[in-house]
Amino acid sequence: MSLLLFTIRDPAALSTLSRHQWNLLLRESRSQRLCARLSWIIEDRGQAAVCPPGVWPDLSAQRFFSEYKQAQIRLELRKLQKALGPLGIPIMLLKGAAYVHAGLRVARGRDFADLDIMLPRERLEGAETALERGNWICETKNRYDQRYYRRWTHELPPLHHRTRSLEVDVHHALLPLTGRLRPDPALIWAAGRQLRDAPYVVPCPEDLLLHAAAQVFQDGEIAGQLGGLLDLHQLIGELGTEPGFWDRLLPRAEALQLCRPLYYGLRFTRSMLDTKIPAEILRAAQAHGPGALSNRVMGLLVPRVLEPRYPIRRPARAAAWMLYLRAHWLRMPPGLLILHLFRKALRGGKD
Repeated sequence: MSLLLFTIRDPAALSTLSRHQWNLLLRESRSQRLCARLSWIIEDRGQAAVCPPGVWPDLSAQRFFSEYKQAQIRLELRKLQKALGPLGIPIMLLKGAAYVHAGLRVARGRDFADLDIMLPRERLEGAETALERGNWICETKNRYDQRYYRRWTHELPPLHHRTRSLEVDVHHALLPLTGRLRPDPALIWAAGRQLRDAPYVVPCPEDLLLHAAAQVFQDGEIAGQLGGLLDLHQLIGELGTEPGFWDRLLPRAEALQLCRPLYYGLRFTRSMLDTKIPAEILRAAQAHGPGALSNRVMGLLVPRVLEPRYPIRRPARAAAWMLYLRAHWLRMPPGLLILHLFRKALRGGKD
């Protein structure tokens, strides 16, 4: 097991690490962009004092970048609300933005590649017009790419403001329209929670966890998603303490067609990060798992691409390629998938 996973599972074991192991731990955490989150894990377990001289200041300093990105998120949301609010278009926050505004501990030290929001699909046309007037631009010019996003995916092409660098992803559903699983956005909106101190809606706790699982195991390629698995681990630890959460989780997964991603999320957080999950929930989730062969293949591939392999082992390229194909297989029917991969091959792998 990598030292980074070892530390997340048991921060108290940091006192046993040699100087060489500390060096390797820092290299692994940097390769995964998890230094700031690791610093919070260490602090929460009262282990900051066992860090060698210079290590703790280095780790904790990484939090400033996360705080800067969160400030960018808040600014961009205020600008979006200014553009969409007069039209009465509600904004639901997804993923990291939801964690930040809901005040969840999982947001501490978290890196942000973009801002994800969801709008009602019937309001997209008016929203696009308002955002264009507000100087958000779409840099996706290729006609096939435009058609790919608008006809087959669950989001508009990525947007950037002319004077700011943060990418904005405007969703109208949680998963692609052509995918095997299609959670009903109306159910997400109906259960959403209005924030008391901000004019936004966030998904209910069960939907936050289910969306996080779907991002890693249904809509993603899994490789490079250790941060997403850590999201799941920390969400389970935090949301699982809410009264009735575990009783509501599986029925909610069934209603949203997300039982399979939930099964994988529970399975791999438990096996890789030693996440505390009620035994009866694990048993119930196993009923929604795949067949024996698929289960075994995933059990071989997923840890291989998620476990940090820097710098002492070769990258798991074959496993990552197989999971890449799996991700596309889940997103599209065979005919469309063949056409899409053929176009990507002609363009050098660019979407």
